[in-house]
Amino acid sequence: MDVRRKDIAMLVITSSEKEGLSPVQLQKSLFLVAKSGGADLPPDFYKFSPYNYGPFCPEIYDDTDELVEEGLVVGIESGFGWSRYVASPTGSSRAKQVEEGVDSRLGEYIHGVVRWVQSLDFAALLRAIYAKYPEYRVNSIFQG
Repeated sequence: MDVRRKDIAMLVITSSEKEGLSPVQLQKSLFLVAKSGGADLPPDFYKFSPYNYGPFCPEIYDDTDELVEEGLVVGIESGFGWSRYVASPTGSSRAKQVEEGVDSRLGEYIHGVVRWVQSLDFAALLRAIYAKYPEYRVNSIFQG
């Protein structure tokens, strides 16, 4: 199976379990996967630029919208003008198939990254990203 970048996004969202991921958590999880995910990532994997809240890649939202349209991801309205992304049952099944097609170290890394991202509040997550990757703070509107 050829693994596509949106398949990796599906793995990230599925790893969030029932809690799901906010857009910022999804962006930062995929950023960390891009930085340390290894050779199993597709050649066209997400490229990040410094933006309002650190590393950002608009294609993540395009791919997530496709996953929603395909019924693999559900966007749950947060009440704050954005959705939390949660895998549907079909998406969870698809993610299991994808995970079987990638190096087990990548799957373990993704699960660990998502658990870590979910363990931090918004400010702590951005501070941690900026501490390790200060070049992504340059355009940030977050100064906390």
